[in-house]
Order: sequence, then C-alpha cells, then structure tokens
Amino acid sequence: MSDLIFDTEPAKWQELEELVCQAFQEMGYEGRRNEELKTVRGKVNIDVYAVKRSNPIPTIILCECKYWRKRVDQNIILSFRSICADAGAHYGIVISKKGFQSGAAATREQTNIHLLTFREFQRTFFDEWRSGICMQLSRMCDVLMPLTLYGVNLQTLHYVSNTVEIKSKLIGVNIFQKYEIFLGGARRYTSFFIDRGEFPIVITDPRGDPHRLENIKIESPRQYVNIAKEGYEQACRYFSLTDRHDDPARPVDTT
Repeated sequence: MSDLIFDTEPAKWQELEELVCQAFQEMGYEGRRNEELKTVRGKVNIDVYAVKRSNPIPTIILCECKYWRKRVDQNIILSFRSICADAGAHYGIVISKKGFQSGAAATREQTNIHLLTFREFQRTFFDEWRSGICMQLSRMCDVLMPLTLYGVNLQTLHYVSNTVEIKSKLIGVNIFQKYEIFLGGARRYTSFFIDRGEFPIVITDPRGDPHRLENIKIESPRQYVNIAKEGYEQACRYFSLTDRHDDPARPVDTT
C-alpha cells in the first residue's frame, strides 16, 4: 500500500496548511488553522493547531508550514521551539516545502521539535491516519448495515426512519455488491485500513443510483476514502438514513 495520505502535492501555502489540518482531523484530532494561542510571552498565531482529546492526557501538536522556495534556517526553529515550550505543546512540527538548512537540523536536536517535508509528514503519520480513517469507515458501515436487514427487523432500529419507504427503495438493490466497499469481503475497507491491501483495485462504485452496478478502478488510499465518503453520503440521502452517532440519546463520542 502507498504510505502517502494525499495523492497530490500542495500548490500554494494555503493548501499546505489545509492538507496538514485535514490529515490531523482525519486522524481524530481537533485540527484548526491560524489558531491564536496565549503563551507566557503573549499571543501567537500557529499555522495548524491539533489536539487529540481521546488520549488519557490530551496531546497537543503545533505545526508551522513553510511553503518557501528556500530551505528553512535555524532562526525559525529557535523561535518555534520557544513558542512550543511557552504554549505547553507536547511537540511541534515544522513542515517545509524545500527542506532545512544543516543548522536547523542541529538546532532541533535534544528538543521536541521535528523537521519534516510534506512527504515525510505523510509517511510519519500514515499509520495513525489509516487507523483514524478505519474508525470513520466503520461508523459509516454501522449506519448502512440496517439496509441488510430488509424484511427482517428494520423497523426495530430507532435511528432508521420511514421504514416503508426504505423497503420500497431497496427492491431490486443488491446491497452487498453495491456497497461492498463497506459490506463486502476482499474489497471491504478493513482489507486496506486494518490489513495493508495493495492498490490498484477494481470495486463496485458505491456512488449514484443504488440499482446500478458499475466497476471503478481505485488507485490509492485517498481515492478509496473519497469515493467511500461520497457513496455513503449519497446512500444516506437516498434511503433517508441518519447517522446514529449524532443521535442525542447516545453518549457523545469525543474521538
């Protein structure tokens, strides 16, 4: 499997920040761009702020994204090191388009600052991202699973409304084949985000009319995730399904 989170490189500095923030959000962090922090020396703005509250002690990561045409020098590292210490971050990451000067690498030694290119960032966090995506796809699978109970006990599930309408829409739909990306066997999401199945693969496209079965070639983990999300959202609209994780009667999921 590819060990990259994204299929393309950022084309501008805003996109670099957006992709880094998105990656952390998909890992289960609260991720925010241009975050203003209060430190012991005053207020500072951080390109990307990420915190994972599901850990026993919430983990705070600060990121500076440098979409520069030159290598980052040691002065940036020294300044950022102070900010991370003053803000109480567990560690900081400087992500550079062009890499780092030799003095910058020496400056970060014996500190909690990590220097990465965008590609190195993706590879460093790929397994954590893979785990976070697996959790997201598992929740989507939970929402779609009642469709497999057609004619059995669909009406007993409190988060499925309009059961008569849903049953009518299910006539002629091969649920397990149409949504094999969630419900199938060898092409199911667990084969790629728990096990490390290889791409490319050919799979039934979960998007569009549920009655229509068409194959699609998927080249990468990112393409797989994007297609799964689109198919899930369209299925929820078509069958009037509600994500039960948003049910106010359920405990709040803080992951």
